[in-house]
Amino acid sequence: MSKRQERRRSEGEGHFFQMYEWLMRTPAWQHATVYERSLYLEIKRRYNGRNNGDISLSHREAEALLDCSNTAVEKAFKGLQCKGFIKPQQKGSFDWKINGNGGRHQGRATRWRLTELPQDLPSRELAGGTKEFMKWAPGFDLSEKTAARPQRTNGPLTTDHSENMARSQRTIEDGVTAHVGR
Repeated sequence: MSKRQERRRSEGEGHFFQMYEWLMRTPAWQHATVYERSLYLEIKRRYNGRNNGDISLSHREAEALLDCSNTAVEKAFKGLQCKGFIKPQQKGSFDWKINGNGGRHQGRATRWRLTELPQDLPSRELAGGTKEFMKWAPGFDLSEKTAARPQRTNGPLTTDHSENMARSQRTIEDGVTAHVGR
């Protein structure tokens, strides 16, 4: 047997995937729940180097892999999306159609994209991933449905705020002079 054949892995061993330390030091990862972290690892485990944007994982499969309830899995998927770790590329459906193979029903699970990596499907991007989780901060929701933004806590006030504050101050002063003048 040659040395090349000895070094090869058997097909049953699986493949290698890595987690970067810089990702694990982000506030988004630090605030992720145990279920969110476990789910992220399961999604990343399905990434083969050429299928980012077409990583299939359904809620039912996630329940079995994480050995938890549907509620925990649903919250984990939402949490990963809100923190910017994953994005759905193609939503799953319950349009069950009869397959020609013995009349079995075939469903389609949601297809996911890991934002830390460049997209492979439907079109390949050569640049790095969008890394949306880097923008996340506690109290900040990156999901598309809720555009919740953190309140401005420092810096100069915008003209809107200045005008509103001046108008409120005038109203208060007018009320005080009207009350005192009586």
